[in-house]
Amino acid sequence: MALKSKGLAKYVRGISRVRFIPHNGNGTYPGALTGVFGGAGPFDFTAAHSVISAVPIKVKLDNAAEISDTIDLSTYTETAVTAANLVAAITATSISGITASVDSTTGRVKLVAATGAYLQVYGQAAELGGFGRGIGAQFIKCDTLETCEVTPEIKADEKDTVTDALGYDTTCLIEGYVTGATGSFSDTAEDYYLMRLMSGGTIDTNGAFSYPNRLSVKPYFGVEIFNPVFAKGESKSGEMTGYEKVTVYNAVGTLGTDAFAQTWRKKPHTFAAATYKDAAGTEQTAVKYEYLTLAAYAALDIDNV
Repeated sequence: MALKSKGLAKYVRGISRVRFIPHNGNGTYPGALTGVFGGAGPFDFTAAHSVISAVPIKVKLDNAAEISDTIDLSTYTETAVTAANLVAAITATSISGITASVDSTTGRVKLVAATGAYLQVYGQAAELGGFGRGIGAQFIKCDTLETCEVTPEIKADEKDTVTDALGYDTTCLIEGYVTGATGSFSDTAEDYYLMRLMSGGTIDTNGAFSYPNRLSVKPYFGVEIFNPVFAKGESKSGEMTGYEKVTVYNAVGTLGTDAFAQTWRKKPHTFAAATYKDAAGTEQTAVKYEYLTLAAYAALDIDNV
């Protein structure tokens, strides 16, 4: 391989932003056109009893303003709201540009937009309706991570050897392969929503976070890590040439240890991801690296999506 020229060499330094995207309950990556999926029901909306005729729901398309509304479930059986009931209630709101339906393949509640890339659906109605596996399909954006590590998990190469009567070996080398990845990060801030994503815990109406119990379901999510890229040679901190985007697909998290001491507390978390087959039976990777120009990164509008 030829040496990279000075103009082509890229050097990656630091962390700019990290974005966590809860996956659909059926394991697919949410999208405005492909759909954000909730559960199949029936759903128990007992937790929304006090506001059953006006259960909060929020929708956000790309970097547009958040739309807040409520859905009326008072005409349905509170403990057994069907997917069709939830779709009818969402359709009756004033949220425009979003179509709700019952997916014909999975039976899950499905929301799509006519245009756009990203669609988020959250609030109490979304949580109880199984979006994001019960935490809502809301992106969590961080600029407070101190460190973030991603390590490939690899099945090692193996030698299968047989020895004949003369003492000679016949060997077959079986190549290993990547089975997935593990990751860890340390957050310098305390984010209850991130803690819930990592664990499947709960946030009550007062904003307090509680650990999950043995019946809790862990959400799956994607991680997008954006790192500044510089050209070879002397650079100023603001002279990035672009960003490296590292995407971890279909991850599941684990809460880290809290250390209480006379110092700043940093919140550690870990996650794991595996290669997997999508709904079409195609083998998918666990991690993807790509280079973004400054314009491509700006177009993502990370802070506002």
